[in-house]
Amino acid sequence: MITLLAAVLSGIMFYLSQGFDNVWALVWFAPVPLLWLAYGKTPTWQVMTASAIAILASAGYILQSPYLHLIPPVVFTSVLAIYAALFCAAVWFARYVQHRASPFLTLLAFPACWTAFEFLMQLRSPNGTYGALAYSTIAAPVLIQSASLLGMYAVTFVICLFANTVAMGLRARRQTAAAIGLGLLICVANVAFGMARLARPQPDVLRVAGMVDETAGADSWRAHSLSADLAVTETYAREIRLAARQGVRFVVTPEGGMASIPEAQSAIVAPLVAASRDTGLQIIAGFHSDTPAADFALSITPDGRIQRYDKRRPVPGLEDRYTPGRVPGWLGRGHAMEICKDMDFPTTIRPDAAKGIRLMGVPAGDMGVDGWQHGIMAVMRGVEGGFAIVRPAHDGLVYASDAQGRLVALEKTAPTGLTLIIADLPLGPGPTLYVRIGNLFPWTCVICSLVLGSALGSRRWLSSEGPGRAAPDSILADPTE
Repeated sequence: MITLLAAVLSGIMFYLSQGFDNVWALVWFAPVPLLWLAYGKTPTWQVMTASAIAILASAGYILQSPYLHLIPPVVFTSVLAIYAALFCAAVWFARYVQHRASPFLTLLAFPACWTAFEFLMQLRSPNGTYGALAYSTIAAPVLIQSASLLGMYAVTFVICLFANTVAMGLRARRQTAAAIGLGLLICVANVAFGMARLARPQPDVLRVAGMVDETAGADSWRAHSLSADLAVTETYAREIRLAARQGVRFVVTPEGGMASIPEAQSAIVAPLVAASRDTGLQIIAGFHSDTPAADFALSITPDGRIQRYDKRRPVPGLEDRYTPGRVPGWLGRGHAMEICKDMDFPTTIRPDAAKGIRLMGVPAGDMGVDGWQHGIMAVMRGVEGGFAIVRPAHDGLVYASDAQGRLVALEKTAPTGLTLIIADLPLGPGPTLYVRIGNLFPWTCVICSLVLGSALGSRRWLSSEGPGRAAPDSILADPTE
């Protein structure tokens, strides 16, 4: 009964924190019941069963996802099975280490192992880092600043470390006190660093705007003539001029919000070029074209310069007709542009950030129910890379965030007409430590997990109960069980 209760409790916390509900605080406690079981005398098969139930429940939101129909059932089932198996393996590894090694190694075993698994799973995934634990806590910027040092997987690690510390505390005995204290110290240090980074002055501020006109966007997808395409860009040009009257210097429109005919692109873009020239602001405009099929953005500056960027990471199954772009979205003078799903891939964005991005425009499009869950993934890239973001999305959110992950302005896209945000947005400081060292931290977790597992397997690292023999019972186990 206790095993089932632990599985249900963890599953509910995982689901509410990782799905569309954004109850972010629960992700920090979700693994606790499972690890508490693992550190007791519950049979291993029951611990693994509970872990599988919990982590599969956490993925229940995928059944509500608007992208579900794009995933073949065999692929969907296989991915879930692998995900559940690896999570169970991480819990098993924590139990394995706890039975054979010191409390300090037990403290680090689960966070290092799950961080390693999460990183390896997402390294080659067509959906990038979608589903990572770290995204669940973006609503609490003070807790995610470690991403600027070691990347988003440092946040995943700290979440797991906190849960493991609590689980060890619930099984606490005298031998584990120092390890529990270390776990708490690291978590407190993470908060302290977050507070210090959030408190830094941000002297460079630019007035920005993000806008989505859903009525004009719908017209653009029905447009099949120069006059119809031109009507959409003229609508956006008028709206941009109105924003400029409020002091806006940088404006971004949504992904694919305007249509283009290659042979008439100059004429279609002309209203935007005129608006940029007359107002002195920079425009990042999302376009699409049918022949050839393309999802791209144009940067338009007051001097008439136009730079094109093609989406590098089309959505699998939905945007297969698009040829992925090959050129980064660097625009110079600390500005850059990407498109929607590109921001799901740290390995795509980090080389761009190394050039000194301070402000990024991200034309985007979401699918309603996933507006928060998918939309805020880009915020983590800003924290990792040291840049602010303006991201207007069809059927999602229109927001501006600073380089610390704070949402300076946020609006849900209206079903029709114009949704507009205007914000005085602090520019980011530029390249962070993570940009310079890359994925050193998650690779360290991979290596440490392998070394620890191999060493314990060969009986070279043994429990503090004495050299030459493994502990017969868990040093964390409650003797009353």
